[in-house]
Amino acid sequence: MSVETALAQLLRMIYGRALNLATLPDDERDPHYDNIRRSCCGAAEHIGQSPDNAAMTANSMVEFTRAMVGIIEIGRG
Repeated sequence: MSVETALAQLLRMIYGRALNLATLPDDERDPHYDNIRRSCCGAAEHIGQSPDNAAMTANSMVEFTRAMVGIIEIGRG
């Protein structure tokens, strides 16, 4: 799988999950963010990142997802 394909798949996954997370109460979101972290970490390692870099990438993607959820919530206001 190319890096571009992996990135496109990650972004689609994050967008879909952000839409779903925005419908959940805040206190039910953390397990979903943990799943996103694991998925992103595995994908980053799959395309060649070291485990340490993959973990940093995954954490950044979770923060990006949290930001997207916030934007979605405001948009639905």
